[in-house]
Amino acid sequence: MTKLQASARAPANPLTPLVGWALALGALSFLVERGALVSVDHHVASWVATLRSPSLDGSVQLVTFFGGSKWTLLALAGLGVLAWRRRGGPAVLILIGAFAIAALMEVALRLSIPQWRPDALTVPASMDLAMRFELAGFPSGHGFRSAFVFGWLARELKGSRLSLFVCLVIIGLVGASRLYLNRHWASDVLGGWLVALVALSLARVWEQRFYKHAS
Repeated sequence: MTKLQASARAPANPLTPLVGWALALGALSFLVERGALVSVDHHVASWVATLRSPSLDGSVQLVTFFGGSKWTLLALAGLGVLAWRRRGGPAVLILIGAFAIAALMEVALRLSIPQWRPDALTVPASMDLAMRFELAGFPSGHGFRSAFVFGWLARELKGSRLSLFVCLVIIGLVGASRLYLNRHWASDVLGGWLVALVALSLARVWEQRFYKHAS
């Protein structure tokens, strides 16, 4: 076997995507904190406003449900059962741990980056942490939760191009719904997706290291 063949068969280093997505999230956070994307966000929001129609409102509300907290808890329970049946208890702990890390990243970024939601008409001069978290929009919680859940599901259903396509479409639609409902800026949604990608990549690192040592 040649060196080229050996390297082609060797598993990819899971740290590479983790570092890449983490750097991308850091770069986006820096740009948002500096206000560098305000113009782009407003242009996107203005365009989305032209698409709003009473006939679409109900459908958008249904779509955005798949990024909500209640749905996410149910979905995580289902994914946990699936992970336990396929790979045992450690897989469940990895799932919960990765999601917890993502949730902590969301909280930390919202409390440190003052990008307010587009529907926040007034921002008090002083506020407690709970109000600050609610008014802040970066990153989008719906964006990160839907991307994490359906990203994990796509991994579990690996090998099916149709399932991957459907999961990606749902992630995209949930993100678009947040813009349609004027709850987030485009950079908020992108930030939520990057948070999910960091967490999913971290889960991959944990899985590879745990199951490598366990074998």
